[in-house]
Amino acid sequence: MGHVYADARVFARRSVTTRFLVDTGATYTIVPPQLAREVGATVLPRRFRVALADGTERSLQACTMGVELCGRTAPMTALLSKAGEPLLGIETLEALGLRVNPERRTLEPTRGQAVLLVGIRLPAPRSSTRRRPRGGRRAGSST
Repeated sequence: MGHVYADARVFARRSVTTRFLVDTGATYTIVPPQLAREVGATVLPRRFRVALADGTERSLQACTMGVELCGRTAPMTALLSKAGEPLLGIETLEALGLRVNPERRTLEPTRGQAVLLVGIRLPAPRSSTRRRPRGGRRAGSST
């Protein structure tokens, strides 16, 4: 298939456009710690044990930031690693609703853009009953 690269804007307090290698075999996106500092991303307080493609395990920090790619925007969690180039993982591609077209070596939409809301409760729909006017009297009453 060959390599697929994409230029994406990453942002937190500031924004930067950077070139990512799109890696459909990687779960998470990986960025250099310098990039996270440059955009002012929030680094999570603990490290996470992850297995890399070569079979080695590493303990890496993670951060949260936004990403904009192909006219779509989504939140992403990125692991921080000094080694290698920035990688765009499948979790970020899914959040953006994008997939790799192996023939064209491009990204294309899989669906309309949507965001997965986990642990968020939407407000209950408002009741369709009529509200009483101020003063507590029903409309049309004569008391």
